Amino acid sequence: MIAALVALALAAPAAPEEKEKELSAAAKKELKALEGKWTATKITIDGTDVPAPDNDDKFIEFKGRKFLLGGNEFFDVTGLDPSADPKLIDFKGLRDMGDIQKGTVYEAIYKLEKDTLTLALYFGSGQKRPDKFESGKDSKIALVTLEREKK
Repeated sequence: MIAALVALALAAPAAPEEKEKELSAAAKKELKALEGKWTATKITIDGTDVPAPDNDDKFIEFKGRKFLLGGNEFFDVTGLDPSADPKLIDFKGLRDMGDIQKGTVYEAIYKLEKDTLTLALYFGSGQKRPDKFESGKDSKIALVTLEREKK
């Protein structure tokens, strides 16, 4: 159940099949800055705080364009725009898990502040990328805070 909540909190549905976009030099640099292991420390869904998982599903890793959840490849990063305000990131599902569908692209916004990564995701039907880092009651927005693992 917690794994499905984390998966849901880390994705929002978009177009079913979208080809991987070539990333700009700035996006490649930003992706490099995201690389590494992260721990989910706070999750808010529809305005309600949800406990972070206490198993391997609390560990997120960016490895190149791959997004791993609990050590398993879960998403490809198909789009990244660090010049937008807020910054934009798109993920393509690599497997079916709960509401996450293989091949579906999920939109999000993010902010990276030193060793803290915050993602805001719309998980309702259709496309509706969040435009701010808030999750209100019945908003269908998940807000996830991750802390970088120290080496």
